[in-house]
Amino acid sequence: MTKTTTSRLRAAWKAGLLGTAAGLSMWSGAAFAQEADDEIVVTARFQNSLTNRLPIDPAELPFSLHIIDDAAIEERGFINPFDVLETVPNVFRRQTELLPSSGGYNIRGLNATVLTNNRPEGGSRGAGRRDSSYIDQIEVAQGPSSILLGPVIPGGVINQVTKSPEDEDFVELMVRGGSYGTHREELDANFGSLFGSDAVGFRMTLAYEDQQSPQDPEHTETIAVRPVIEVDLGDRTRAQASVAYTQREGVPGSSFPVNVDGSVPSQIDAETYFGVPSEQGGEDLYYDVELQHDFLDSLKLVVRGSYQNADFDYQTSQGGTNYAGGRGFSAGDTIAYTYFSRGFRNEDIAYGDVQLQGNFQAFGQRQDWVIGATRRWTKFENDWGYGGVLGTVDITDFSTASYAAPDFNSIVLTPFQDYETELNSFYGEASIRPFEPLTLVFGARYDDYERDDTRNNVLSETDDITARVGATYALTDGLNAYASYAESFIPQTGSVIRSGESYMDAAAAADPVDPETATNYEIGLKGRILDGRVALTAAAFWLTRENVATADPNNQLGFPSYVIATGEQEHNGYEIGALIDVSEAFNLSLSYGYVDAEVTRVINPGNGQDVGDTVPLTPSHTFSVYGTYTVQTGPMTDLRLGLGVRGISDRPSPRSNVEYDGYTLVDLNAAYPLTDVFDVQFNIHNLLDEDYRETVGFDWGNLATGHRFGNPRSAYVTVRARF
Repeated sequence: MTKTTTSRLRAAWKAGLLGTAAGLSMWSGAAFAQEADDEIVVTARFQNSLTNRLPIDPAELPFSLHIIDDAAIEERGFINPFDVLETVPNVFRRQTELLPSSGGYNIRGLNATVLTNNRPEGGSRGAGRRDSSYIDQIEVAQGPSSILLGPVIPGGVINQVTKSPEDEDFVELMVRGGSYGTHREELDANFGSLFGSDAVGFRMTLAYEDQQSPQDPEHTETIAVRPVIEVDLGDRTRAQASVAYTQREGVPGSSFPVNVDGSVPSQIDAETYFGVPSEQGGEDLYYDVELQHDFLDSLKLVVRGSYQNADFDYQTSQGGTNYAGGRGFSAGDTIAYTYFSRGFRNEDIAYGDVQLQGNFQAFGQRQDWVIGATRRWTKFENDWGYGGVLGTVDITDFSTASYAAPDFNSIVLTPFQDYETELNSFYGEASIRPFEPLTLVFGARYDDYERDDTRNNVLSETDDITARVGATYALTDGLNAYASYAESFIPQTGSVIRSGESYMDAAAAADPVDPETATNYEIGLKGRILDGRVALTAAAFWLTRENVATADPNNQLGFPSYVIATGEQEHNGYEIGALIDVSEAFNLSLSYGYVDAEVTRVINPGNGQDVGDTVPLTPSHTFSVYGTYTVQTGPMTDLRLGLGVRGISDRPSPRSNVEYDGYTLVDLNAAYPLTDVFDVQFNIHNLLDEDYRETVGFDWGNLATGHRFGNPRSAYVTVRARF
């Protein structure tokens, strides 16, 4: 076992500092409780949002936060609702995973962490992703968010806020169908009072989807069920509990290699399918619960927990690769190989969080604080077996394709990944208003992380203190300026080979790689201007990452996973967004993001990255424009027309010495209320039918495999009814 990042003494001292601060906060709450007035800060009923651990207006938060509500998600009508994130500056879709409804996203040049109700979520190749029928809104917090969940990637987090019971009784039905034969059906039933009691609320969502793609026979069938209940157990006690079951089954699509210059061979398009259809699927169960009890008007206990189990079985016999022939097609090398394999993943995540929230009166205003402790446990198992080469095809003549029938039953599964992690954390956070225009938000968190990697026989432990400090100042009644400093740390997998040790020596006691750390400085504006007609967000940021681990190029074996710390990377940039009420009929949404992400220091030259290299596959520019016009008079009153443009700039891959093209997509939609009960909506995505690659060589732009087109022009009709 090794101890990294901080000494035990430093950790104990900082933990003691947190405890002292927490004690002073509790004392302050008791001291000022008698002077508290009846001021009420309105927040969500339960703590599913990133914004309501502290009861504070989002405009006072000293970091960039974007909230996309269900109305905006429905209006854009993306088959994958997360695609609406591409309207947020410096956010883009990084890759399509094996399930077309899933995929990874990038914020400020870094892979984004996805949460559910401000709790951790497992991916399991997309099988663990929440179904869109569950989602009420999507939040994007940009910059380091370790204060929320400890080790999270510092570019930002995406939080899915799920639906909760509402006061009004209703039943909503949705039917959608369109391109490639995709169809989806949803039921959303809400009961504001159950069993004749206003103290009990209940909501149930059901969904079925058969999602098809241009790559026939690729498809994914989804069944999703989620009941959620809220109970008032008394005047001061309330609880919410839900269970979400999602089943996904289907045939995965294929990826392909590209030419040595990064271009796509002319014979390959969005419909090209390599290999033989195979099956994949999984089930996901996600339980969450929250209990709140108000000891006093100024002191509240919050207990939150979740448990997720995601199983995923897969057979792969599709996807072209060029590993055997080289690294990308060339004039003398036009053969794509298809391999076959099978495996399964099982992931369990248990999470618990206990908080004390309080407030007190000082400086003539309300002050808020929270202290808490969390524990997160993860168990991940992945068994895998390799079947060999299934077949080949010469891309200059697809009639030469020759594939054998894969014998998946003959493949012997062996442990590929097998590990457990534990994270124990203590944190404190406060919002202090010393005088009316100024709000100070600050907090610190202590995390102790342990990973037991059974497969590689590595036990590692690390701990750290991270902090966030910020200030927001009201320039006018509607516009705030803010500045903040935030830290993060991320434990990393893999080992650093010791000097003089042999890569062939399986017994070599390589040292676990130290965690990555990051610091972020940010300034910005948020609020409304021009008589409230423009909602403005703007930010400039300076993010520095230390000890970023990348694959060790000198390890030709591939296993164990040896890595090299690249040294330092900087992600600096800015972003601006505006929602403009041009007139009563016309609304406009604008966003633009710029990031300069590059390697600024290399510890060991020759590891595939050099100083000055761009962080792989990071577009410098992201942009989005979307306008809606609603007819105000005449026979087509309330007809809504929308037109949007979104895109990213080129994506460099220094290790491949190529730069992949960016893209610009145009979307069109129209909606009309047929009656008081029924409305219809029509969406066209990629209206101009642009050929573009959504995925380019997985994480670093590999030429040999992992490329995939985005969907060509596609259209969908949606009918909704509300009773």
